[in-house]
Amino acid sequence: MKKTAIATLALAGFLGSAQAMEAAETSGHIQSVTAVSRVFGDGRKVTEVILEYDTPISNKSLSADSYTVEGKEVTAVYANSVPEKAGHGINGKYVIIEVKAEVDLEYHPKAPTAEELEKKAERDRMQGGPGLRAGWSTGGDDSYPGNATAIQARDIRTAKGKTYKASPDPIMSTNEICLVADDFIQKEFISPYTGQVLPYNIYIPEDYSPEHKYPLVLFIHDAGAASGPVTQTLYQGNGATSWAEPEAQARHRCIVVAPEYPVITVDDNWNYSHHLDATIALIEELKSSLAIDEDRIYTTGQSMGCMSSIVMMLKRPDLFAGALLVAGKWNPALMGPLDRQNIWIISCEGDMSSNTLQGEAVQIWRSQGSTVTEATWEMTLSGEEFTEAAREMAAEGSHLLFTHLTGGNHRATWFVSYGIEGIQDWLFGQRRKERR
Repeated sequence: MKKTAIATLALAGFLGSAQAMEAAETSGHIQSVTAVSRVFGDGRKVTEVILEYDTPISNKSLSADSYTVEGKEVTAVYANSVPEKAGHGINGKYVIIEVKAEVDLEYHPKAPTAEELEKKAERDRMQGGPGLRAGWSTGGDDSYPGNATAIQARDIRTAKGKTYKASPDPIMSTNEICLVADDFIQKEFISPYTGQVLPYNIYIPEDYSPEHKYPLVLFIHDAGAASGPVTQTLYQGNGATSWAEPEAQARHRCIVVAPEYPVITVDDNWNYSHHLDATIALIEELKSSLAIDEDRIYTTGQSMGCMSSIVMMLKRPDLFAGALLVAGKWNPALMGPLDRQNIWIISCEGDMSSNTLQGEAVQIWRSQGSTVTEATWEMTLSGEEFTEAAREMAAEGSHLLFTHLTGGNHRATWFVSYGIEGIQDWLFGQRRKERR
């Protein structure tokens, strides 16, 4: 019998409560509790809680109000013979609790504590003023939890008719699965310039063969994830995982690399850290150890990651076949040479800094004779509508594109920018040898 059941039985004996004993007996029938999550544009979120019982459960005894999940809206409850979502329930040992999970365009990280504000003030003092500086850490401590706590709110029955009574006792997850993100491998790269460690995540297709050449997508996170755990860049948004989703891989088999930077790589004063040189060195090493198509290496990133991509494109104009630049910027006076590369920029109208400075770079490109395709999209479009709009832009044939998202804010830009099929198709269609 599990510890929670033993503790509850002890309480029952102390109170002399038969009801508590029934609750303990019910909780003792649960063998495991798995929280399943996936990564959305605004971070990892639990989508299902799977309860494994010691005997098959009657699907007819279950309803959407049979369980509650702390902090989440339950949308469906059913039994299954395997620990997976299904279109309909059948009698089985697993109870599947589906919960609502969708992108929140207004999401912001948790408010800083007094201790965190004190640490920030000390950092600002040491670096000579407020604001982010290249080479400094932000803390990277935003939380994207993958656990869950459920409560059985109503009686349920086994397939043989035995009743498992409702109980107020919390049913806490014992296992966590994060779809797609769990398919990445965590590694470390030693910078050949400084000897410092650059942690990174890498996804390699299941059917990888050294006889085949694969495109590589480099994703660089925003400043909010800097100095977090190595997997933070996988959880804080889908900029990395969107390329490794089964549907995306079915269309474009590729290797995905997502470093986790220990510090800010660039700042708003156009300074950058040595970690970008280390990133280029990492790509070069991967080219020598994996079957990578050197004409199809792509870079993308959000905010700090966008800026980092721009710096690397300026430093190594021969490296990337194309770029998806999300919610970032760079000194427009320095971006003139980039009009020879394949670039798709996305900014929110509500992000004045990115939208304005990238717009100035576009004006420079046009003054140099380059054609730039621009369009404005509603942020609330469906996935299908985003893809249709992207394909319409790509059909104009320009290698420079700029999408403005209506309203929104800085962070909201990357909440919707990744995973759009039309943009992915455009990017994978770019090849280094076709550069203008």
